[in-house]
Amino acid sequence: MTETGSTLSVQLADVREAAERLRGIALRTPLIPAPHFPGLPESGLYLKLECFQRTGSFKLRGAANRISHLTEAESKVGVITASAGNHSQGVAWAARARGLPATIVMAETASPLKVSATRALGARVILFGADYDEAHDEAVRRAKEEGLTYIPPFDDSAVIAGQGTVGLEIAEDLPGVRRVIAGVGGGGLLSGIAVAIRGLCGPGVEIVGVQPEGSDTFRASLREGRVVVGSRPKTFADGLATRHVGDLNLQILRALGARAAVVDDRTIARASFLLLEHAKLLVEGAGATPLAALLADPKLADDGPTVLVISGGNLDPFLLDRVLWIGLTAEGRLLRIRAPLKDAPGRLAEFLATAGSAAANVRHVVHDRETSSGNPGEVEVELELEVRDRAHADEVLKTYLAKGWAVRRIDELSPAE
Repeated sequence: MTETGSTLSVQLADVREAAERLRGIALRTPLIPAPHFPGLPESGLYLKLECFQRTGSFKLRGAANRISHLTEAESKVGVITASAGNHSQGVAWAARARGLPATIVMAETASPLKVSATRALGARVILFGADYDEAHDEAVRRAKEEGLTYIPPFDDSAVIAGQGTVGLEIAEDLPGVRRVIAGVGGGGLLSGIAVAIRGLCGPGVEIVGVQPEGSDTFRASLREGRVVVGSRPKTFADGLATRHVGDLNLQILRALGARAAVVDDRTIARASFLLLEHAKLLVEGAGATPLAALLADPKLADDGPTVLVISGGNLDPFLLDRVLWIGLTAEGRLLRIRAPLKDAPGRLAEFLATAGSAAANVRHVVHDRETSSGNPGEVEVELELEVRDRAHADEVLKTYLAKGWAVRRIDELSPAE
């Protein structure tokens, strides 16, 4: 066991101190063997379940550790922060536990679930701006105006040390860990994990940070050795929707040899679906990104035990139906077809009966008589069918074609289309 990174501003000793401060506040979350996911190794994968943390996210660790360092004068006035949602709940919970007033600035586009959960914890919630960065600027302004202490979501040594307790637990529960994969927004979680893992396990463990394509700045920041600021994020993984990583976080991650991976939103949604179906876990987009990275590049799971940090479980219910749709489609369990039908009594019934004869279950029917682009006397019909798998979907298509229906497959379309 060796300690590394002796010139860094956050040390293994800081993480250990944070673990003591968080005793009785943050839960020690389970590290479990992962179930078998399609296309991935049947062993060697582990899930660190921060979705089971108080408030449903790892963010409580860093927020509570930072608040534990407040002076008596700062505690009397109260705290303020900006957040996409999970950090807000962490700050609100930790502040309430110490009897402090908390103000949270969240973007006007923030998840209604996370807004209501934060208010339920007793915080004053202010909705401002189009994204996290605009909310942050407003929170900093109010902190100065009202004399409040700003609790950073990631770019702060006490916050990083608190998040590092995730890595401390991983190293203690799985000493032979070969790789740790976590999502990256500002980089607080990954930098804290890196400090703990490097300090306890040495340089042989790979540290991988994953971002959505719509907020991809970590790769460029590592490459250029400076914080690269992107445009307004475009991703449903709101916990990772930041325009840049933190300065301190980037310094740590570069010094400790972290690497970056990028995934698209559809793969993140598929990962969230697979975690629900195979691991029985309801996981938000940010928490599903480590699995998404493996789905995009299974080689990431080579060479020994790999831990996926499932960082949060606060999935907005309004997103759940879209996650399910994308996941079922990606796994070949939904089939969408379209065909022109003669506009005559009984033809629609025959068309639907063909699905039944192929053991496919009809989920949705669109029977469009007014806007069909076909010939006069024809209507356009679209079906969404439940099938067992891709092979069954092919059988259903063959059945339709064999009976003379001019069907074409459209299941590559997104829900919005």
